Amino acid sequence: MTKFSDEFINKVKQHWENNKGKALGYKVGGIHKEYKKLKKFGMQDLADYFNITKSQASRIIYHK
Repeated sequence: MTKFSDEFINKVKQHWENNKGKALGYKVGGIHKEYKKLKKFGMQDLADYFNITKSQASRIIYHK
């Protein structure tokens, strides 16, 4: 398992609290009928921002 420093953990948690659930924009999809879906900030977005995996981000947020 990867160990993270306390400074990095606090930075990730702070970023999560500031941005969770915020709207990122609309995602347009559909093959026969076009639809819009509101994209919200989630765990995968947090993981991509800090260049870690989704499970590592989840472990930092919920278990540390």
